Amino acid sequence: MLFPKVSLEFTSIGCNKLPQVASWGYDGLLAFGAHNYIALYYPEDPESKGVIATLSGHKDKVNCVEFINRDETNQTNIAIVSGSTDKTARIWKKNRSGKWINSAILESHNESINTLGVIRSGNITIEKDLFATGSSDCVIKIWERSELDDTKDLVECIQTINLGIKYPLALAISYLPESKVPILACGSTDKKVLLFVQKNNQFVESLSLQGHENWVRSLSFATYTTPISPPNNNIKQEYKLQGGDLLLASGSQDKYVRLWKFSLVKNDPEKFDKGKENENESEKRFLIKDLLANVSENGALSGGKVQLSTKAHIIDVEVAKEGSCNNQRYSVMFEALLMGHDDWVYSVRWQPPCLIKDFEGNLKYHQPMTILTSSSDKSMMIWKPEADTGVWVNLVRVGEIGGYTLGFFGGLFNKEGNCIIGHGHTGAFHLWKNVDKDESDEQNWKPQVSISGHFNSVKDISWDKDFNYLVSVSLDQTARLFAPWCRKVSSNDKISLTWHEIARPQIHGYDIHCICFVNKWRYVSGSDEKVIRVFDAPRTFVQSLSRLLNKEEILEELESKPLGANLPALGLSNKAVFQTDIENFEKAAQDEEFLSRQSYVHSSSTPNSLIQTLSQPPFEEHLLQHTLWPEIDKLYGHGFELISVGASHDGKYVASACKAASAEHAVIRLYDTSTWKELPNPLQSHTLTVTRTKFSHNDKYLLTVSRDRMWSIFERYDEGTTPYKFVTKNRAHARIIWDCSWSHDDTLFATGSRDKTVKIWTQIMEQEQIQWKCIFVIKLQEAVTAIDFAPILINQRYLLAIGLENGKIIIYQSDDEQQSEKWNEFIEVDKDECHICSVNRLMWKSKDIQQSENVKLQLASCGSDYCVRLLNIIVENHI
Repeated sequence: MLFPKVSLEFTSIGCNKLPQVASWGYDGLLAFGAHNYIALYYPEDPESKGVIATLSGHKDKVNCVEFINRDETNQTNIAIVSGSTDKTARIWKKNRSGKWINSAILESHNESINTLGVIRSGNITIEKDLFATGSSDCVIKIWERSELDDTKDLVECIQTINLGIKYPLALAISYLPESKVPILACGSTDKKVLLFVQKNNQFVESLSLQGHENWVRSLSFATYTTPISPPNNNIKQEYKLQGGDLLLASGSQDKYVRLWKFSLVKNDPEKFDKGKENENESEKRFLIKDLLANVSENGALSGGKVQLSTKAHIIDVEVAKEGSCNNQRYSVMFEALLMGHDDWVYSVRWQPPCLIKDFEGNLKYHQPMTILTSSSDKSMMIWKPEADTGVWVNLVRVGEIGGYTLGFFGGLFNKEGNCIIGHGHTGAFHLWKNVDKDESDEQNWKPQVSISGHFNSVKDISWDKDFNYLVSVSLDQTARLFAPWCRKVSSNDKISLTWHEIARPQIHGYDIHCICFVNKWRYVSGSDEKVIRVFDAPRTFVQSLSRLLNKEEILEELESKPLGANLPALGLSNKAVFQTDIENFEKAAQDEEFLSRQSYVHSSSTPNSLIQTLSQPPFEEHLLQHTLWPEIDKLYGHGFELISVGASHDGKYVASACKAASAEHAVIRLYDTSTWKELPNPLQSHTLTVTRTKFSHNDKYLLTVSRDRMWSIFERYDEGTTPYKFVTKNRAHARIIWDCSWSHDDTLFATGSRDKTVKIWTQIMEQEQIQWKCIFVIKLQEAVTAIDFAPILINQRYLLAIGLENGKIIIYQSDDEQQSEKWNEFIEVDKDECHICSVNRLMWKSKDIQQSENVKLQLASCGSDYCVRLLNIIVENHI
């Protein structure tokens, strides 16, 4: 009896390109939206395991993610709330077994949910969690969540706030100072910050804060706590904050961040003794009204520009205390303007509160006065008030000057405040750690290894010929290279192996559809450009791979390889850079004509970066600029977008096909890899697009499948100018055939089609001629989009991995080697380890397979859900 075990070795997926799509929890867990998933990741994990799980449920792109917190002092994350383009919000929490599950679905909005507001305050002791969702239907909905059991939550919509023609872009919720009265802040497309205060369980619009000159993109509340050390008495009284004051930070597309202070007015004349009130009533009221004058709409506007007001706005609130209701008056004042960014501010976040010991050794809730802002000017900034003056200053600026990145969408603090993480346009995370934080208040921020991934559909993957690394290509116009990082992570000599993106060989201007390795250091790729490009690994990559894998044996033939590659400033092809180029560059740097002579290389590529050997996975900035592979040739001939490329196992030939609506263009073109010239007489058989070209392992046959529902076989002939000649074809399926695969011994091949079947074919002799006959049909529930035979027999059985259009991966097995006419389902991979959209390619790793008691196989997959996954499959082997 076989007992297969399936586990997820590696998942790569890019973060969605939106400002509020990530949240960092108190327990170190980062949740972010990736395609339709909620991806979970521990940035501070010493083993750098990357994405540990992807939660599926949303039917469209995830736009916003927040943790729900609860507890009085030591706050904990109890759930995740997410909003999506599918018009729903979802609650996620752990069940008793520790697995994340979807506990509630919120269906009420008519359009995409783009922003979330969750309570952030000093003590959250309520049993019902309060949060808000904002949608592009110009509506804010207020929700209350209560737990039913470990798998279900009850979530009720208690209010709907209609904003008219304004879109809510940012929401934040907290409690007013010294009360349990919730206040909701909303940033919108009318450039104002709207304030809603809850009265009788309903939020009522109470104030509109003006000052920003463009859309308000981000809001964040914090409750000021009095520092333990004595405060500086040099600060003027009007700039001092009182314990319990509520602070709101707002970030806008006008490049500025504004701070607003909410304070309880304790000397309200309405609370004076009635006997004294008659004496000086008019005088007291006059002073208070002068101090707390509410700025009128007309007074705030002058010549179309909003004038800054240093006067306070007033909010009167009924606060329930000890069974009675008291009127409390709150002042709202503009506190500070943070200027430093040169472009839109997308995100503003307070450092999370923490517990610190006071002079008596008791733990006390403490809110650090630290703000992190992120902007599309490619930087993130940390702000703090100066101890002497209370003026907010920029302490730290991280990011990039120049380069290829397009700025940050979001920035987050960890709980301790010694790590920050940002995400931007490339789907990658950028992590920095303050390495001196534990010793002093010094600021020494160093970049750390983080995660990256594709941010569009991944169309194809390919192992190199030695199966050391995996390359994927995508509609995000990049080729990404993944490899394991082997190193010791602790003092007990334990070897840790984790997968990472270690190079980005190709950054293109066209969507890339297909890839295939010719030999272990060279691959070809095809794109919408109609040209096949050939890439060769540079010397620095081989040296870096050797160090990361701890394999000295791959260091060979290095002398002939270029050091690296650059993309010239106005060029379209990656140019090789050799040692002599580096020497010329260094000489030119000392020359007066330096600027004119450096045109061969992009200014961001320096001699040091091009010859740098990696000892750890590179950061995103390095991946973008310094890990390109030199392009050694372009192959022309096709008239339409490339769909498929395949290489013979001996590396002599490349077969390619493009989009086609007629037999004239549905040809397979063969290229000789020794000269990179197209061979005469393209192979003709199909009438529509050829979707896959696959050489048999002995290179005797070339199998092609097509949109015309047929497969064709070409046989190898070494004599003559055409190495492959047409043998036979078969109208095999009722719909388009997406994929095909040869068994490891070439006795079988399989075809997978949109007609929801996989057909197994083998050779038979009929009338003294070799024919290919269908011996079994595997019927499935969904269209088949990818198939691949396992590289060995296990227990005398063939294994065939099948990927479906709904994202499922199923592995079938034959009865035995001699009896391959019958097949049955062997493994259905768990849905959390599969894809949620079409599986575009499956590819087994065909090396380092030990034929022992347990056989460990690895299966790589990619899909339209932006994911590249690597599965470990352990099968008991009866030898």
